[in-house]
Amino acid sequence: MKRFKLTCHQFVICSLATLIGCTPDEPERGLGTETETETEILVEAPTDGPINPNGVDCSAASGITPVCGFKNPEDLRHIPGTSLLLVSEMGEFMLDTPGHLRLFDIDTQARRPLDIDWTRTEPRWGDPACPAPDVQKFSPHGIDLVALDDETLKLLVVNHGGRESIEFFEVTTSAAGSALIWQGCALPPGDPFINDVVGLKQGGFFVTQMWNKSTPFEDVAAQLLRGEATGWVWEWQPEQGFSVLPDSKELMPNGIAISADEQTLFINIYMGHRLIKYDRSESAIIGSVSVRQPDNVTRDNDGMLWVASHQQDPIADTCTMEVGPCLLPFEVVRIDPETLERETLLSHVGQPMGYSTVALKVENTVYLGTAHGDRIAHFTLEGKSP
Repeated sequence: MKRFKLTCHQFVICSLATLIGCTPDEPERGLGTETETETEILVEAPTDGPINPNGVDCSAASGITPVCGFKNPEDLRHIPGTSLLLVSEMGEFMLDTPGHLRLFDIDTQARRPLDIDWTRTEPRWGDPACPAPDVQKFSPHGIDLVALDDETLKLLVVNHGGRESIEFFEVTTSAAGSALIWQGCALPPGDPFINDVVGLKQGGFFVTQMWNKSTPFEDVAAQLLRGEATGWVWEWQPEQGFSVLPDSKELMPNGIAISADEQTLFINIYMGHRLIKYDRSESAIIGSVSVRQPDNVTRDNDGMLWVASHQQDPIADTCTMEVGPCLLPFEVVRIDPETLERETLLSHVGQPMGYSTVALKVENTVYLGTAHGDRIAHFTLEGKSP
């Protein structure tokens, strides 16, 4: 049994947005100086089965198979024609600590490094005036992979390291493996704290903004609890730059996806507990479906939407572990993009993994990532309609 201590105030603030990645020893930020009552949280780490490098159990349970050795693998994308997943290993949320982009090989079940060439001096995509990032501070979050008409693969990455930006990479594949070439960037205006991105074949993209980054988090929390919008969706186009998507101001916009014809957006409103369907031609919301605390949303090859949904009480529950998995409950929800009918395909609490932030379907397997933990995981759809 491992014990972690949080002050009561830390506990409430971290709980409201577990995705902050708050750790027990993290100093309070803007929380005042009043005396706090300590709340002790107990986390038990079983020792049966395979052990990951940190000495924490890594065995399968409840039909879910974990793969350990990652660090906060918040978002996932499949590289077409390969057995590889791109993995965004996020730094500690709101602290802007460095993170990494990695590979996961489905066939070998192995985590692999991913080479990045940062040396390009004439960016191919994005805003020509956007300078190259500080590589040592690079801190990825949401990602999207776009197959262009000429079969080039463009990876878009939300970056918190040293700045709030969207970074563009070309994905190259060869007999030696896959690698990335940095190809440009774009910087949202104002005081953005961005989350997820979805790209367009003609060069544009949409990115969700959760709230203004310099706003003290206790103020953001108060806004959310009052039901006030804190963020919106940015649209960026090569000629026009950034503009706020009409009718997109919401309670903490999070994951975002787009239909195959690029006419319909699907946007997760985390503290609004719903996914909204947005028609670009009408510049309006044309439907919504209730999903509790929806994080990332992905679209499979059949067009179905997959949402990772958090089931914890955002006030009372939080993860405070330093190693191993966060075990907060979650669901995987499949949504028909036409009818918005939903089906819960997995409802889970406990080992071997919790607090899933993304569900990605590849063939008949669903891969899970998390913003807080040391593993990805997967389960098969046997017995469930594909």
